Amino acid sequence: MTPKTAIVRIFLFWFLCCSAPLSSVPVVAAVDSGSDEACDAPDVNEYPPPPKSCRLLLSPRSSSSQDIDDDGDRTYGIYSAVSIPKNHPLTPLGGDLVLHLIDVSTSNEHKTSAHVENTVQLQKWKKYGYIQEAATSGHGGNYEGLGDIWTVLPGISMLGASRQQKQGRPNIWASIPENDEASHPRHQSALAGSFALHYNLTHQVTIPGGLEGGDEVLVDRSGWHRKRALMLNSDDTAVNDGSSNNNSKDDTTMSIDHLFSHGTSLASTFIPSGSIVAPVPVLPLPRDELKFLRLKEWKKVTSFRKRLLKETAGGKSDGEGDVTEDELPLPPDMEWKQQLLLNYCYGHEQSSVLLFPYGVFVNYINHAPSASESTDGPVANVKLQWSERLMNTTTKLDVRSLTPSQLWEQSTPPEGLILELVALKDIKPDEEILLDYGSIWSEAWKEHSDQYPESILKLADDHTLEKEYSPAYIMDDVVTNLRTVEEQTQFPYPENVFTACFYRYDTEATTKSDTVNKGKTEATPWKMSLGLFDMTNLRPCKVISREPANDRFATPQQLKQQGQPPQGKMLYTAIIQNRPGLPANERIPKGTKHIVSGIPRGAFRFVDRPYASDIHLDGAFRHNIGVDEAGIYPEVWLDLKSE
Repeated sequence: MTPKTAIVRIFLFWFLCCSAPLSSVPVVAAVDSGSDEACDAPDVNEYPPPPKSCRLLLSPRSSSSQDIDDDGDRTYGIYSAVSIPKNHPLTPLGGDLVLHLIDVSTSNEHKTSAHVENTVQLQKWKKYGYIQEAATSGHGGNYEGLGDIWTVLPGISMLGASRQQKQGRPNIWASIPENDEASHPRHQSALAGSFALHYNLTHQVTIPGGLEGGDEVLVDRSGWHRKRALMLNSDDTAVNDGSSNNNSKDDTTMSIDHLFSHGTSLASTFIPSGSIVAPVPVLPLPRDELKFLRLKEWKKVTSFRKRLLKETAGGKSDGEGDVTEDELPLPPDMEWKQQLLLNYCYGHEQSSVLLFPYGVFVNYINHAPSASESTDGPVANVKLQWSERLMNTTTKLDVRSLTPSQLWEQSTPPEGLILELVALKDIKPDEEILLDYGSIWSEAWKEHSDQYPESILKLADDHTLEKEYSPAYIMDDVVTNLRTVEEQTQFPYPENVFTACFYRYDTEATTKSDTVNKGKTEATPWKMSLGLFDMTNLRPCKVISREPANDRFATPQQLKQQGQPPQGKMLYTAIIQNRPGLPANERIPKGTKHIVSGIPRGAFRFVDRPYASDIHLDGAFRHNIGVDEAGIYPEVWLDLKSE
C-alpha cells in the first residue's frame, strides 16, 4: 500500500493474519469455514438466512438465556454454527484488540467531582461488563499509568454474554494478548502511538466436549478460569468440570434453524457486491468522557483552581451565582489528553455522540480514500449503514430517537444499536476490507503526518525520548542474563523499562516463616504454583544477585573461580515490590524488604514504565473515524450543529 492509502487505521490488517500469509483472507472473513458462498445474500432488503458454511453467528437472545447473565441482560449473543472442539480457537486466524483507558479512577483525592461526572457512561460500561479492571483482568496494561487502568476488549469479550458463577462455567477463555508497535517505531513513523499495542487476544474453547452447533459463546468476566487455576472455585468446580458438556444443552442453546433464520454471520469469505460483510454493534459515548489527565496532573489542577477561585469575588462570577472549582479552566500550560479509544470510535463533527464499534474484527479495518481522493491507490470496498433487520428483532426502544442528554440518562448502556458493513463491490477471499474514514479524518491525518516528527516526538513529563528507546518486549527477547542493581549503575537499561517478576505474596505464610525480621527483611525461596504466570501476579522487582542454576550452593570462592558473568542458566535473587491495585492480603507491609531467591529467568518480564509506551506520545494522532458523509447520524444527535 502507498503511504496515502496506508494511513492510520490504528491497527494494521496483517496482524490479524499473523499466523497466515500476508495475502490471507480479509479481516472479517478470517473466521469462516472457507466456503465461497456468501453468508448474506446481495438483496439486503430480503435478508434470507445465511448458509451453514458460517462459523459464528450474531443473534438476538431468548428471554430465558438472558437470565444467566452475570453483568446484565445482553440483547444479542454469539452462537456457534458448527462444532468447535475443546482447546480450538473460535477465530482461527487471529484474535481481538485490547485497548486501555488511562488513569480513569474516580477515587483519588486529587480528582474532582467534575471528573466523576465526566466518566458516568464509562462507569456504566464497566458495571455491565463492557470494561474490565486492567489490574485484575489478566490481559496486561496495568502499568500504563499510575491511576486505575480500565481495559476495553472489543470483539468476543465485549459482545458475548457471561455466565453467573452459580450457573456454571464459561465455555471460552483467552490468555494474554501479543504486544508490539507494529513495525512503526516512534522515530520513523507518524503512525506511532495511534493504534493499540496489544492485539491478537484469541479465545479458545474450554468446555469439555467442545461447543456444538447452536451453543451460545459464554465469556469469562468473573475470573472463573483464573480461580480454577488457583483452586479457588469452591466445591462446585468438580461438578462443572466433568467429562460431559453440561454447558451446551441448557437455556443458552438455540436450534440451528432458528439461528440461521434470525441471526447474521460474523464472517464470510467471498462477498458479493451489496451483501452484508459483518454486523457492527456500537455503544454510544459522550466525546467528553474520552478526555483525561494523568494522575499526577490532577494535583496541579486542583491547586491552580483553588487559587483561581480565591481570586474571584467570593467565588462569584458576574453576579451569575457561585463558581465551583470544577467549572474553572485548566492551568495555562496544560491541555486535556484524549484516550486512544477515540481513534476507534465513529463520530460526526456536529455531534457530541461517539459510537464505539465492538463487533468481531471490525476494529482492524483500515482506511482507504474515496475514488475522488485517489486515482492510483485502493478505494473503499465497504460502507456503513444501520442494520434495521437486527434492530427490529427486539422490542427495546430505538435509541436513535433520543437526544444525547436522553441517551446518557439511560440506567444501562444504550445497547441494541447495530450497524452493518455492506460490500460496495465483489470482495475476493484475499482482498483486504477497506472503509472510507471521511474527508474530515483525512484532512486531520494529513496535517498530522505533515508535521511529523516535530509533532509526535514528545513524551510524558519525567521521561526523555532517547534514540535508544527499546520497548519492553524487545528487551525480553534480547536480554538473556539480567543485570543486578549494582551492574546497572554502569550499564543501565533503557530509561523506559523496569524488571518485574511473577510472584505471589502470601502474607500469612511469610509472617509465620520469618517472625524475627517481621517488618524489616523477609527472605523466602521462589515457588512455582498453579496460576502463577497470570498477569495479575507480575510485580516490580530489583535483581540483587544471580548464580548458575547448578551451583546454587557453591561458595563465593568457587563462583569467583568460575568467572563472571556466567553464561549458563541462571537463578536470581530479587527484592519484590508491590504493584498498584493489589488487594491488602497480597501487599508486602510498608517498610518491609521482601527478598526472594531462586527465581528463574522465565519468571521475569521487562515492563514499560508508566506513561512511557508509544500511546503516551503527546503528539500521537487522535481523531475519531468520520462518518459525516455516511448519513448515519440522526438529526436529533447533531447537538453541536451551528444555527
